[in-house]
Amino acid sequence: AGNRPLVVYFGKLIEQKGVQVLLEAMRMVDARLIVVGFGPYRPELERLAPPRTLFTGPLEHRHLAGLLPLADATVVPSIFPEAFGMVAAEAAAAGSPPIVARHSGLAEVAAGIEAELPERLRHLVAFQTGSAADLAATLREQLALSPGDREQLVRGARRAVERNWSWSSVAARLLA
Repeated sequence: AGNRPLVVYFGKLIEQKGVQVLLEAMRMVDARLIVVGFGPYRPELERLAPPRTLFTGPLEHRHLAGLLPLADATVVPSIFPEAFGMVAAEAAAAGSPPIVARHSGLAEVAAGIEAELPERLRHLVAFQTGSAADLAATLREQLALSPGDREQLVRGARRAVERNWSWSSVAARLLA
């Protein structure tokens, strides 16, 4: 598919995860999409998918660990409340800046990452829940960043994971 940017979604393929919002947004973005996961909504999502979309089915974590560093962005488009945005934290730790729907536990992850970024990049971490247009605009802007700004985004997201959600930081808070 050439050298177009690569966007990744990984998670369960059910309507509540909002993958349909991502697919709609990808129609407005010049990028490739890899959808990793399984679930009963897959046939409908495949029907909705724009060109340059690949459904892999489930992958083991060791394979995801190799895929995520290749991704220019990982999207967590959930439309249902999430207790915590583990997928977003995992993507950030692997070097793929997450873009999350701003609600519930995902908003906590967004806020943690935003706190580690320069003001001018903070708006590139989250989008209005359920809005394909807002997601597309955020994706286009994030994918068009200069190499220097992209590096700041990647490093800030990783720093947020280490400070807020790594095993050592969680254990230190529990002990305190």
